[in-house]
Amino acid sequence: MMVHVVLGMHKSGTTLVSQMLHQSGIAMVEEADASTSYDDGNQWEREATKMVNHSLLGSAGLYSLHATRRGATALDDATAARMRAIVAECSARHADWGFKDPRTCLTYADWARVLPPHRIIVVYRRPEEAWTHYWNSTRGSRRLTVLREFLPRWCEYNAAILRVLETTSMPSIVLHYSRLMEDDTEFARLRDFLGRDLSDQRRPGMRRSRPRPSVSYALARGLHRLGGGADPAAIAAGLDRRRG
Repeated sequence: MMVHVVLGMHKSGTTLVSQMLHQSGIAMVEEADASTSYDDGNQWEREATKMVNHSLLGSAGLYSLHATRRGATALDDATAARMRAIVAECSARHADWGFKDPRTCLTYADWARVLPPHRIIVVYRRPEEAWTHYWNSTRGSRRLTVLREFLPRWCEYNAAILRVLETTSMPSIVLHYSRLMEDDTEFARLRDFLGRDLSDQRRPGMRRSRPRPSVSYALARGLHRLGGGADPAAIAAGLDRRRG
């Protein structure tokens, strides 16, 4: 039995990776409806683990960019017992299973306390590319939130991933989403890491948000710098190095 934990910021390709794992025999969700697309809400997320993350972060009902460690609570005995029950149930039902939820980037240390030996699969996307997805999918006042919160959250989530990679003893792989979509090198790396054939769920139309010069991103970057935020380029470079 092996558990697989997928880590990545929102809009970074975690849904695609989770779908590929599930379709390859690693149970990533309780009930999979393959007829429902990403655009229709199929995020390939295990509901039970996502609800625990919401509980830990106080993020239930919040927009994705408002989920942060600032609202987190310490892991209590009741939540730890709930997590252990999820792990026990999934382990009893499946030979190989896992879960993905971008918020796990921020709660992984809590999950690591209750998980058996597991594999970590990281997928990341450079900030300017993830930005395009967020900006194009929002309108009106929500765009003000994206301007203020996108880069702080991108840095928080991806810096948290780097800390996990620096401290874990679990086997891990780091995937670059753009390269995963553009050629077969990343796909082959994931296949070899898992030691099994993979169901290729990539489709040409899935990569709709490509980085391009953007006044809006330049403004967001300026606001982030004025606020003394972490350097996203340095964090991206750290992930590039971990990818190798």
